[in-house]
Amino acid sequence: MSELTMTRPAAEPYPEAPQRRLPSPMLWGALAVFAATATAMIWTYASTHQIFPDSQWYLIYTYRMLGEDRAGSERIVLDYIRDHGTFKPYDYLWASKPFTLAYRPRMLLPVLSVPFVALFGPGGIVVVPGIAFVLAMLLIYRFATGHASVPAATAASVLAVASPLVAKWCVGGLTDSLALLLHTAMLLLLPWRKPATKWTVVGLAAVTFLTATTRTITPYTVATVAAVWCWAMLSQRERWRSWTLAAAGAAAGVVGGAVWSKLASAPLNSRDHFKSLTAGQARTLGEAMPWYREHLPPALAREATIVLSSWPLVLLIVLSLLACVVAWRTVVPWLVASAWVGAAAIFLVAPFTTMFRYEIPVLPALVVAAAVFADRLVTQTVTVRE
Repeated sequence: MSELTMTRPAAEPYPEAPQRRLPSPMLWGALAVFAATATAMIWTYASTHQIFPDSQWYLIYTYRMLGEDRAGSERIVLDYIRDHGTFKPYDYLWASKPFTLAYRPRMLLPVLSVPFVALFGPGGIVVVPGIAFVLAMLLIYRFATGHASVPAATAASVLAVASPLVAKWCVGGLTDSLALLLHTAMLLLLPWRKPATKWTVVGLAAVTFLTATTRTITPYTVATVAAVWCWAMLSQRERWRSWTLAAAGAAAGVVGGAVWSKLASAPLNSRDHFKSLTAGQARTLGEAMPWYREHLPPALAREATIVLSSWPLVLLIVLSLLACVVAWRTVVPWLVASAWVGAAAIFLVAPFTTMFRYEIPVLPALVVAAAVFADRLVTQTVTVRE
């Protein structure tokens, strides 16, 4: 008996379904950094009131731009401070020299805060810094991916925002996160892989100008640009013209910002600020040296104690220093060294404990260095196993 065989007609092929493209690893990394930064920001907002004494300056000028006269602006801000118990209303910030309302503060934050203060009242002064914090961390992550792998850049960026000392100053009514954002944008505009164009130079001039008028971090800007230019002259001599043009653009922005700030912030200047901080005890170089010997060591000790209390920050610093050793042929040591030179210069101008506030601009260099070290460690481990 023959075997019965059934044959089915060949089925017509289905049209190919479009393949769903998965998000790239770089996007997943950006989402992780965004989530970590947003979590740190929300936790900080919920646990502490983020209106600081310096916020009075920014609020008063925001209300002036909203059409309030001087007396009305002062009253709105003082009433808000007293009613909400944010801090003791330090009248000396307005009443005594050189801190006076004749001093126009760094104006970028008040200008950008106008719509948010109009909508939410004085508390709206924290909106722009919060947005700037998120954008700054995403730019830091992007900068790190140019020098390290996506997983390493993601981990290093998340480690940075895990420190409460970072979030504390970046999401309050202060200019630190705006300065960090602009400082990182400057780093990204440098001609790491593509030649500098006229728009690159213009962009660097604009960003460094805004940085100089946003926060006093000029030592960071100058040290960073000088360091990476020297590195490029040693390791990328064939691109000397591109790097020199970029450095010139950044320098032009720094000078322009310094001149504008001097004209706009009269009568306050760095010399008056230093004299006020030292209570007039360091008016000359001869007086400054003994004053530094007496006051600088305890101020440094207090600052170090506070920084050491934050383990994510300590780990980030340690990894960055290790990277300077294992990746000493790269730009990493130049970035890290220039970051701490900038921090030291700021500390000498304003020698008092700030709980890592004045050191915030070191973050891009530390994150890149930590990411590079993580990559080197993984590579070394794989090599040993093989």
